Amino acid sequence: MRTRALKPAPPAWQALIDEWAMSLEAENKSSRTIRGYCDSVRFFHIWLADPVAPPEADDPEAWLASVPPEPAEPEDYEPNHVKRWIAYRIATTSPGNANNNYRALSAWFHWLVAEEEIEHHPMARMKPPHIPDQPIPITPVEFIKQVLRNCQGRDFHSRRDEAIIRLIWDTGGRLSEIANIDLERDLDLSRRVVNVLGKGGKWRALPFSAATGKALGRYLRVRARHPYADATTRLWLSDHRRSTPLSPNGIKIMLRRRGNEADARGVLGRNLHAHLGRHFQSHTFLKSGGSEGDLMLLNGWTTAQMARRYGASAAAERAHEAARKIRVGDAL
Repeated sequence: MRTRALKPAPPAWQALIDEWAMSLEAENKSSRTIRGYCDSVRFFHIWLADPVAPPEADDPEAWLASVPPEPAEPEDYEPNHVKRWIAYRIATTSPGNANNNYRALSAWFHWLVAEEEIEHHPMARMKPPHIPDQPIPITPVEFIKQVLRNCQGRDFHSRRDEAIIRLIWDTGGRLSEIANIDLERDLDLSRRVVNVLGKGGKWRALPFSAATGKALGRYLRVRARHPYADATTRLWLSDHRRSTPLSPNGIKIMLRRRGNEADARGVLGRNLHAHLGRHFQSHTFLKSGGSEGDLMLLNGWTTAQMARRYGASAAAERAHEAARKIRVGDAL
């Protein structure tokens, strides 16, 4: 498959961004983090070279006049360079994307200060954009059951796909964590636990249910008969024509295909993807009485922010169920 060439930042800036990428790699940042950070700074400089006003700007000319001239050197950075670009990103993408861009730029400027390319951090007095609370999308149980029913064949792909889907929706593991499981090192079927390498290079153990263990056992039997079973110790194999393991993108494509078979667009309003399994696991764990502290450990969170968000989601559903049982309207 051909990949689209990424537009670089202006040459002087791109060279500095590439040097920063090497520094991030030396800090053992994940490839995804490095790519996200560097892309944000690259987009920032592409926009500064030819700024565009948000579509809904009342006076585009006045808005653009508030953008400082494109910096020629690192010391030319001004806070308004960042403020205007973040405002543009909020207007044209989402507060969440803008927040990610903000944090990437902050890390970029920290590095420039450490490298003595600039004396002061231009964002020192800025605050990240507020991200409004959004309802957490929870996959309906019946929909996932239908997806699993569609995987009930005895062939390799059916057994593999069912095991992957059950493991994600059971444990809440991230896509990259699930994709990179090593059969010999990470999976303990007898204890029903799998070890995964998460963000920041931290290992954690994910317990799974008997139903998931059964699906994994069935998959391991058909895996042993795969022509390339001995070519890799990675748990998930590609089809019979390939000796390479199934990649995170391969799992993403599989989930989309399995979701389409069950009308994901009609039921969910979106494609089926791995993070919906993380939403489902977190919501169901707390709704069933699990603690936010335990959920933090299971999901590899270092702060309670996400656990509290899922806690609110589970509490809201319990309140809805209580309201249905009490049936206030029936007394009228």
